[in-house]
Amino acid sequence: MTIGIVLLFLAIALVILSGWLRASNIKKRQRLSLDVQDTFLSVEIKNVVANAGGIYVSLTLAASFLKLDISQQFALLGIQFDALAAIALVIAILQPLVWPKGG
Repeated sequence: MTIGIVLLFLAIALVILSGWLRASNIKKRQRLSLDVQDTFLSVEIKNVVANAGGIYVSLTLAASFLKLDISQQFALLGIQFDALAAIALVIAILQPLVWPKGG
């Protein structure tokens, strides 16, 4: 009878130990995972860059259609910028303020 109780406690301890090891392995895999998780800031930066790219292409096509020579570069803090790219970036940043999603 005492051997049965000892075996029962041993079996319960092994089940608990097995569950604890599985949970720790799952947590370890999640910490070591190379999957990138998007944050609010990264999503918004991607949206601004995507919008600026679309605006830049539109401005470039419009300038090409109108046969405008807009090859001017300007420097800000020692960094050279394309004028159309700078305009597109400013428009993309101001777009949510001027045209909100709901309006």
